[in-house]
Amino acid sequence: MIFFVRYYLLKFEIVMCVDIGYKSMLGPDGLPRYIPGIKINREQVGGDKDRPHIAGHTNPNCWVLVEGGDHIFVSDFGWGITPGFKTPTPLYNARSEKILERGSFWNSLNVNRCLVIADGVYEHQQRVGVKKKVPYYIKQKSGAPFLIPAVFDENSRRFSIITRSANGVFKEIHNAGPNKHRMPLLCPMSLALEWIRKDLSDIGLLHILSFLLPDDLLSYHTVYSIRSNTERPDGLKENDFFNWSQSGRAEQSSLF
Repeated sequence: MIFFVRYYLLKFEIVMCVDIGYKSMLGPDGLPRYIPGIKINREQVGGDKDRPHIAGHTNPNCWVLVEGGDHIFVSDFGWGITPGFKTPTPLYNARSEKILERGSFWNSLNVNRCLVIADGVYEHQQRVGVKKKVPYYIKQKSGAPFLIPAVFDENSRRFSIITRSANGVFKEIHNAGPNKHRMPLLCPMSLALEWIRKDLSDIGLLHILSFLLPDDLLSYHTVYSIRSNTERPDGLKENDFFNWSQSGRAEQSSLF
């Protein structure tokens, strides 16, 4: 029974935050601008290019930050950890509430911490009278990238993003589904970089896991689609603004 409950809770979390995007960040105006001295493993991360949409359920490789000695490295990990107990289903998210829970699967991984690099994240909103959910792209007003705390499996080099209860912006947008009112664990860059320190204490972990990003640091806009294979009629990128009020699905309006 204990096994079933733990498996159910882990499986239940895979449908939440599984869509991100990022622009080219390896040049001097990218990550090195925000993190001086950062080391980039060019053989692992490949070329520097825009990836406006990365869908976690396709088990992609993504750029992550890890600490090694006196440096922070950009590396390349796969998205989705497959636990070792009778389930082939990758787990794309890990609930923050489980990270410090003694004996939990996620607690066993909390010494292996990385930061997932993203320019923004995607989420759907359910609207009354609208058949299909309206997709949004959410990013920082400052234009800085998100560094999203995650845990990884050292053997497979695969990660799961940490999620927590939502702030106001995500609560309004992510308002339906079995994991509604959840969001990725987003925090200021200085706090995020603490996450990958090898000497971080449990108190330090709890401080980061408890952090709730203020709404006024985020900007957001509707996009054409998140997982549809249909090409945008305007030919723009997947994370560019799309005005649904002119297309008949829903009105584009501010949440607050």
